[in-house]
Amino acid sequence: MSRKVFRTAVSTVAFALACVAAGVAYGSSSNDPTGENSTFIATADPDTPVVLVILDEFPTATLLEENQTINSQRFPNFAAFASKSTWYRDHTAAGDYTAWAVPPILTGNHVDERTLPTNRAQPNNIFNLLGPGRTVHAMEEVTELCSKKYCPDGHQGEALGEPNAGEFVKDKFKLLDMKAVGRWIDSIPSGKRSLSVIHLPLPHQPQRFLPNGQTYPGGPVFFTIPRDRNDWTVSDAGTALIQQRHLLQTAFADRVVGQIFEKVKSNGDWDKSMIVVTADHGFNFDTRYDRRDVEPGNIAATVNPPLMIKYPGQSTGVVSDESTQGIDVTPTIAKQLGKDQHYAMDGVPIDQIPANREMTVNKDNLAEITITADDIRRERPGVIAAETRRVGNGGLWKLGPVSGIIGTNPVRRNAVAGARVEFDFPRRLADFTPGQGKVPSLVSGELTGVGPNEVVALAVNGIITSTSRTFRWNGAMRFGSMVPPTALKRGENRTRLYLVASRERLRPIR
Repeated sequence: MSRKVFRTAVSTVAFALACVAAGVAYGSSSNDPTGENSTFIATADPDTPVVLVILDEFPTATLLEENQTINSQRFPNFAAFASKSTWYRDHTAAGDYTAWAVPPILTGNHVDERTLPTNRAQPNNIFNLLGPGRTVHAMEEVTELCSKKYCPDGHQGEALGEPNAGEFVKDKFKLLDMKAVGRWIDSIPSGKRSLSVIHLPLPHQPQRFLPNGQTYPGGPVFFTIPRDRNDWTVSDAGTALIQQRHLLQTAFADRVVGQIFEKVKSNGDWDKSMIVVTADHGFNFDTRYDRRDVEPGNIAATVNPPLMIKYPGQSTGVVSDESTQGIDVTPTIAKQLGKDQHYAMDGVPIDQIPANREMTVNKDNLAEITITADDIRRERPGVIAAETRRVGNGGLWKLGPVSGIIGTNPVRRNAVAGARVEFDFPRRLADFTPGQGKVPSLVSGELTGVGPNEVVALAVNGIITSTSRTFRWNGAMRFGSMVPPTALKRGENRTRLYLVASRERLRPIR
C-alpha cells in the first residue's frame, strides 16, 4: 500500500469511528434505512408530506469540527437532524450564486444568468410538477418559480424589466423578515399531500443575528466586503471577524431550522415526512480567493453546501459519500412520491448517481467549472483548519485567538506607550436598555500606535469578553470584537481594549 493510500485509509477509518461515536452511520450507496449503508430512498408514496428548506451562503465546513463531524455544541439542531437523516457530506452546488444555484434545486436542471428565476422562464419546476392535488406552502424571497396558481401571495413581478438573472435576484434581495418566516413556520400544513418549501437567506449576509435571535447594529463593517465587488479588501485577521459573525448567524439559522422541525413534529408528521435541508452555495473566507466565485482552491468553501434528507420512516443517521448535486433534489423528491413520468432533468434520483461523477457548476459571465466530489474531499480539511486557526475551536462566545482569557479580570498594568483607540459609536454602550431594540454586540474601533495582526482583548465592565486581531483597512488600523449580550448591563457599559503580549500579560490601550 502506498503512503498516500495508507494516509487516506487511516483518515477514512478515523472519520468512520467519529461517526459511530456520534451515532451516525457511514458507508456507501444502498437503499437501506438501518444505518448500515449510506443512501435510503423509501418505497414511493404519493401521499408523503415534503418539507424542503433551502438555506443560503452556507459552506458545509462551517458545521464541522476537525474530525469532519458536526459541532453539536455550536449547532445542536443540525447535529440532531444528521443523526436521524442521510447526510450527503460531499454535496455540490449547481452554481456559485443564488440566481443559478437555487433554481436547479427547484427544477432539477442547470441554468445560467440568461434565464430568469421565474415560473414563466422555468415552468418545469417542483411546484408545477407536484402541485396538482397537493397543498403548496412556499416562501420564495428572491426567486419567483412558484406561480400565482400555487403561491397567490408569492410576491411575483417584483423585478420587472431585468434581463439578467443575477440582477433580478439583487433587485429582489432585502433584509430577512423574521416575522414573515415565523408565519410561514406556524402555517406549515399537516397531514398528507403537502409541499412546504422555503428559501431562507441564512446565514447569508448582512450579518446581524445573534444565536438567540436578537439583532445587533453594524458599523463600518462593509470595509470587508464592498457592495460592488466580491474579493476581500482586508487581511486574514479582518476576515476572521467576518467568519466569527458568520458562525454566530449560522447558530441562529440552526435555531430557525429547529423551529421548523418542531412544527413538523407538532403536526404529527415527522416520521412519515420527507424533510430536505440544503443550501444554494457556500462562502470563502480565504483572502487568496474570491469570496464566492468558485475556482480551484476554494471549491470546498464556495460550492459544498449541506444536504441532509430524512426519508419517510428513517430514524438512523447515515453519512453518504454519494456525489450529489443541487440538480438531484427535485428528481429525488419526485421518485419518493412516485412521479416517474416528468419532464427531462439534468439531475437524477440519488440512488441512480453514477460513480466518479463529474459535475458542472455554473458561474458568472456564462462560465462553468467541472469538479468532482474528490475535489471537495481534498480541500475541505484545509478549510476547516483555516477556520480553527482564525477563530479557534471553542464555543460560540469563546471564539478568538486567545480564548482562555475570556471571562477573566485583567490585572492593572502600564498602558502601551503611544497607543490609542477610538471606539466606533460609543453612545451605543453608554445608555443600553436590555430588551429594547438591537443589542450593541459588535464593538469596533480605530487604532494608532499598534501594528497589524496584533492580538487584542476587549473588556466590558471589567471582564474580558473577546479577543481578536488587528488589521488594516482604508489606511487605518482596525479591530472588531463580538460581545455576548449577557456581558452587557442596563445603563452605561465601560469598555477597555488591551494588547495581549501573553495569557498573563495584558497592557491597556488608552
